[in-house]
Amino acid sequence: MPDAPQPSPTDSTLPRRLDGVTLVVTERVRPSQVTAYEAWARDLHALQRQHPGFIGLHVLRDASGPVPEYVTLVRFASADALAAWRASAGYARALEQLPQFTAEEVDYRESVGLEAWFDRPARAPAPALWKNVLVGIVGVYPLILLFSVLFTPFTKDWPWYLAVLSTVVPSTIFLNWPVLPLLSRWLRRWLYPAQAQSQ
Repeated sequence: MPDAPQPSPTDSTLPRRLDGVTLVVTERVRPSQVTAYEAWARDLHALQRQHPGFIGLHVLRDASGPVPEYVTLVRFASADALAAWRASAGYARALEQLPQFTAEEVDYRESVGLEAWFDRPARAPAPALWKNVLVGIVGVYPLILLFSVLFTPFTKDWPWYLAVLSTVVPSTIFLNWPVLPLLSRWLRRWLYPAQAQSQ
């Protein structure tokens, strides 16, 4: 991903919960259609915000190759809420317009938990397990240290298991958003070296 954020239909609504399901949509947009696509995407995101069960969304744009790639993560409270959205008339109307913007077939996948935040390009194999583990450690360790320092004055008289829980909960929340999405973006070339070489 580019180091600096690029103008895009990026919307970021902070998830309010850790359960639910995420729809990961990867679209490669024809360069001549980027402006029209981004306007279309903004309208689509406005519809999604109004749908029951919607939690939030995040858009990542990769402009490093000849064809811009957008990875959109749309989070819903349950699989049923996501299914209802995908069956809605508004979504169907939006999909009718999508082929005029895209350079190839759109990739859709559903993810649960932390998996969605490892921004996986549609055509790239999953990163090696040790890389995912290492990224997770790099993300969570500073968070645990930070919240331990911040909360210890208030939890020093608590039972140890509650004191640990007080750091685990905020660390997990911040790991989901924004730490893992940012790490996945910054380390994309390391996580997916085959794709980086092909660009």
